[in-house]
Amino acid sequence: MNRPTSRREFLGRGLAALALGAAGGAGGLGRAHGAIRIGNAFLVPPTPPCLDTGALPRFAAGPFANVDYQPRNTVEINGLPFANQWFGDLFDPASIPFHSAENTFPGGQPPAPSESADIVVVGAGLSGLTTAYLLRHRDPVLFELHQRVGGTSMGERWRGLDYSLGGAYFITPDDNSDLYWLYRALGVDRKVRVSPNTDDPVEVNGAIDPGFWFGDGLPEAERAAFQEYAALVAEYADNYPDIPLDDTLDNKWIRDLDRLSLRNHIVSRMSVPVPARLHAAIQGYCYSSFNAGWEEISAASGWNFLAAEEYGRWVLPGGNAGLADALWQQLQGLESKTPPGCPPQRLRVGCRVVDVRVLGPERVLVTYKDSAGAFRSLLAKRVAICTPKHVARHLIHNWRNDDPERFELSYDVHTAAYVVANVLLTRPIRRDFYDLFLLKDGLFPDALANSIDPGHFKRVIDAVRGDFTRRAVSPKGVLTLYWPLPYASGRFDVLFDHGFNDFATLIGPELDLILNLLGLARRDVSQIRLSRWGHSMPIARPNLLADGVLERLRAPYRDHIFFVNQDNWCLPAVETALLEAFAMKPLIEEGL
Repeated sequence: MNRPTSRREFLGRGLAALALGAAGGAGGLGRAHGAIRIGNAFLVPPTPPCLDTGALPRFAAGPFANVDYQPRNTVEINGLPFANQWFGDLFDPASIPFHSAENTFPGGQPPAPSESADIVVVGAGLSGLTTAYLLRHRDPVLFELHQRVGGTSMGERWRGLDYSLGGAYFITPDDNSDLYWLYRALGVDRKVRVSPNTDDPVEVNGAIDPGFWFGDGLPEAERAAFQEYAALVAEYADNYPDIPLDDTLDNKWIRDLDRLSLRNHIVSRMSVPVPARLHAAIQGYCYSSFNAGWEEISAASGWNFLAAEEYGRWVLPGGNAGLADALWQQLQGLESKTPPGCPPQRLRVGCRVVDVRVLGPERVLVTYKDSAGAFRSLLAKRVAICTPKHVARHLIHNWRNDDPERFELSYDVHTAAYVVANVLLTRPIRRDFYDLFLLKDGLFPDALANSIDPGHFKRVIDAVRGDFTRRAVSPKGVLTLYWPLPYASGRFDVLFDHGFNDFATLIGPELDLILNLLGLARRDVSQIRLSRWGHSMPIARPNLLADGVLERLRAPYRDHIFFVNQDNWCLPAVETALLEAFAMKPLIEEGL
């Protein structure tokens, strides 16, 4: 197998030709079939047949949904106006997909295939969209079970403001680097606003503390701890722990880092105790970025994130939904050969793949449930499964028996739930900032020490300006609040009916604090829209890299099925999704 490109390499080394693609650059999807000139005559080829794929119309399937100018379906809870439903994961508790196999077919067998394709891509989150984009010259068939693409990178539009329901930003690339050229091919480099992490305000005890990262007002020993921590961050920014691992290099030091928790590593490297405020800041960052505490994640993954933040962040309108939308727009050309009036042939939204089985060389049977609930099958030569491993377990036919060791390893990939609240404001946000970091009393509990009391973790960590990229003066504003649930029962707290009212009730005091800091009040809130994500992030636990678990899990299955997802490396970053699409592209294409 080709070695994976590391996240750091991807940020700093040029692959412009690959990013632009052999298919003709940013929009190159090959020429559509049309009239052919023969001498002075034109031969018009016959119209291709209209294949009934059962897919939903693609024109309403992009990652952004429109919100009414005056938001409807509002309910008042404790004096605040809420949209009366969850967004994000919209599943009914009785019919959540992929908690068991969904391949109980009439007659016991999947339907016979009615079509074929070289490549099938399962899942249209950032991993799947990027995989389809890089392979667009191969005319892949892309499946997405939701009515909209984007996964946890979906967004909404309200009064000309784009905001995110999930992921918010990605790391600023070096000029002329791989990532820069990819973004230029997609056109997103012209839309971003750069956010240096040094500009983010920090709240402590109900007020903004401008000297927080300098330890202002603290005893000398505690100020020294902040200085030592800053030196550690600078050290790992210069000596960066590349993930994915480059197997042509000596990775022993990274694997050794991975055997330690971030907490143990930081404590061991500092000559003074970590003061409570610094502990709270690191812990809050880990909950926000990893959905797990600093004692739960590996030092290798922790420094991979913390050091990368030093390069600043690129923020798109709508957060990472802006990136998903750019990819989705580029993929529209895949339907250029679809006859007018026909359902989408290549971009199949509302179609849930339920069974993938290798029948033999170059023959993989893919069975899906279309938007009307009917089973259909097609034959593919290669399949890219761009879903989390807990979903892949239920897709791959007979994986448990054919490869029991790797099937069991998939249970080593853990995830946690997340809630995001978008607050639509009738007044603008006057303070120019991107991420307001909330520490409150400056005492942040360790998750492992409080694992039996999830009440400790029901708190907003970040308040992000959802309208951060808006260059023109707007009379309105959007705040996006991030609320991680880094405990085992978190997804059950948001799953059942009472969960919505519970979180709507709990968010009141959190929002009051934030509004007060920004010179706003409850009367300025038009509506609050809650999004839930049951498996939002893979948890970067220690020893997954050190023991080779992730490398074994991400390897192709029976030479025909390829895994492309951020949980290939348990690193919840946009770059991980992009890197795995790039890494698997040549393997998927090999032999076609």
